[in-house]
Amino acid sequence: MAKDKSDEQGFSPEERILHYLREEAQKPVRSDRLVEAVLKRKKEKSEVLRALDCLVSEKKVILLKGGYAGLPDKLHFREGIFLSHPDGYGFVATEGQKEDLYVPPGSTGGAMHQDKVLSVLLGTDHRGRTEGQVVEIIARSRTSVVGILHKLEGGYFLSPRDPRIAHEFLVVGSGTEKLKEGDLTVLDILRYPEPGHIPEGKISRSLGDPSDPAIDTDLVIATHRLPVSFPDAVEEEAQRMARKVGIEASGNRVDLRHLEIMTIDGDRARDFDDALSIEESPDGTFQIGIHIADVAAYVLPGSDLDKEAFRRGTSVYFPDRVVPMFPEVLSNGVLSLNPEEDRLARTVMVRMSPAGEVLDSSIFRSVIRSRLRATYSRVHPILEGERTDSPEAKFSVHLRSLWNLAKKLRDERFQNGSLDFDLPEPEIVLDLRGEPVDIIRSPRYLSHQLVEEFMLLANRIVAAELTKRFSLAMYRVHETPSPEKTEALGIFLGALGISIPKRKDGKMKARDLSAVLESTRGTPLEKMVHFSVLRSLKQARYDVHPLGHFGLAMDDYTHFTSPIRRYPDLIVHRLLDLPGGLPSNEGSFYPLEQVALQASERERASVDAERMAVDLKKIRFMGQHIGKKFFGTVSGVTGFGFFVELSDVLVEGLVPLSALNDDYYVYDEKHHVLRGESTRKTYRIGDRLEILVVRVDTERLRVEFALEQEDGSGSPKKPRRKREGKKNRSRRGGRSRKKGSSTG
Repeated sequence: MAKDKSDEQGFSPEERILHYLREEAQKPVRSDRLVEAVLKRKKEKSEVLRALDCLVSEKKVILLKGGYAGLPDKLHFREGIFLSHPDGYGFVATEGQKEDLYVPPGSTGGAMHQDKVLSVLLGTDHRGRTEGQVVEIIARSRTSVVGILHKLEGGYFLSPRDPRIAHEFLVVGSGTEKLKEGDLTVLDILRYPEPGHIPEGKISRSLGDPSDPAIDTDLVIATHRLPVSFPDAVEEEAQRMARKVGIEASGNRVDLRHLEIMTIDGDRARDFDDALSIEESPDGTFQIGIHIADVAAYVLPGSDLDKEAFRRGTSVYFPDRVVPMFPEVLSNGVLSLNPEEDRLARTVMVRMSPAGEVLDSSIFRSVIRSRLRATYSRVHPILEGERTDSPEAKFSVHLRSLWNLAKKLRDERFQNGSLDFDLPEPEIVLDLRGEPVDIIRSPRYLSHQLVEEFMLLANRIVAAELTKRFSLAMYRVHETPSPEKTEALGIFLGALGISIPKRKDGKMKARDLSAVLESTRGTPLEKMVHFSVLRSLKQARYDVHPLGHFGLAMDDYTHFTSPIRRYPDLIVHRLLDLPGGLPSNEGSFYPLEQVALQASERERASVDAERMAVDLKKIRFMGQHIGKKFFGTVSGVTGFGFFVELSDVLVEGLVPLSALNDDYYVYDEKHHVLRGESTRKTYRIGDRLEILVVRVDTERLRVEFALEQEDGSGSPKKPRRKREGKKNRSRRGGRSRKKGSSTG
């Protein structure tokens, strides 16, 4: 065997390891073999091992699954967000990659859910998935964790409530004598999970007994790390600006206090950032005023208020409270278009023909005075032509004129291909303790549609103005679905007998999907098809380029109408103050690209928090109905069971395959059907069933149902005996096979 040149030159153990991996090894080498290969003398083995450990800690050598060592520049790396699964494995999601990287248990490297990580590709697993290993935590996603306290011999441990956080934390620090076992608590992380080490943290506060419904929103806020209180400097600045800014007409602000202006909002709304007015001109045209609170007059670029609003990005709405973007003195005070109070506004004035055609428009600063705080529920009967003695009655002529024009705008929008999803939203009815007493469908009034159309119109007009004036601005974009999503949706709809036109460029058109939605409206397939189409779409976001809005079938679109609760709207207001041609970044303290990314991220976080808050209340509500019967409709079918949405309350739960004890069931993936092998009984989307509430999972926020048996007993029946030798059967206990598949 030839003598290694690194021996002759007196290289250090570190240098010999690197030399061997670079010059001699053709692939990653098992660490024990690597050590043996670079040993000069047996007695230096411990020194070589220390050198290898040092190189691994410095990331000069990567230690792979199975103890294999390799050089970073010879391995295939992928940076992304780690998405953990409760069962210990996870995925690394990387923007631009079609497939997430599968990370098996034991290869997560101490990564926690949503950490930014560096991973290395190892190949494919037995299921054909691209497999990898986390080799570095680039950025931790959290500094705290919420969980249940458990007292063990020698101290307390905290079990995270989020099942995607697989590590238990040792509680350290003083004050543990005040802790109470079983309480929900917030732990500040002092030591993160690492191979061979127990993570640690210090309790920052206790939320209380998990059975208390009053703490649900506190739990959500702590879990998503939402800022609640404002820093003193922000509160002081808000108070100062509320006093300082004068509300009066000036050279660049038009006085519109003579107009009959009204706000239309929900019954429980507290801040009003948009208002409407309408005047008929002698020539028969209409002047529509869309008036938006002038937040930019009070929140200056780079101020403490501005920085805090940028950090929050949006207000967050829960069943029992709101976490606002601005302090109350602004959000519910001088910024809110309260009735019979002068307010600063930004107005989009639109001249429209009786046929609903937009003839011209202008955007300017104004002073307004709302004459009426109308509500959706009281305006609706007026639009239906009913007589009413509500305060809105004196504005009935204005309201009906607005509605006539809104209907024409709406018709034109849908003719252009705008998507109209009919997916009802749940409304949680709470008692004084925060306990859910009912879950109802949030009403969808004509008045909602009226306001929506004019807000969409204002946003479209403002977006067109931004495009005309700037190369970069702030847009709300919704891009065309990916070819992969389009193909999958086409296959799914084809199995239901619904076809989508195939275009030469392979791109989906909004009007194609609009026709699909309309064709299933009012049928048993409606919810399934609408939900499937929605899932095929990309997520709307903010961008500095006018990339268009697929769902609305609009080329230019922005957010301008809600500056009290959305930071991008404030940026758009500021941009409108700039003369055309100037660099758009002058309208913001932060680079516009940074605003777009931050606002998109904060919006996603707020949606997740709001959904969790609603799901918590749903779980509490269904926990009160264990063993009770409900009617529902099958809303989804999978290989492990099917989902049922209850008719009386907007709650969805799973009937697991293990609950289907009257037969062995096969999953027909193409047609989304579970079919009994002997009985030929089927379960498909749209089927109406009677179910029993069996259990609720408060950690995973899931409800489990069982079928109400035909004999009315509610007890499961035994499956009939199957013939010996029958192959490829679904097994009771939660597994089925796909039709045509050779595996379980």
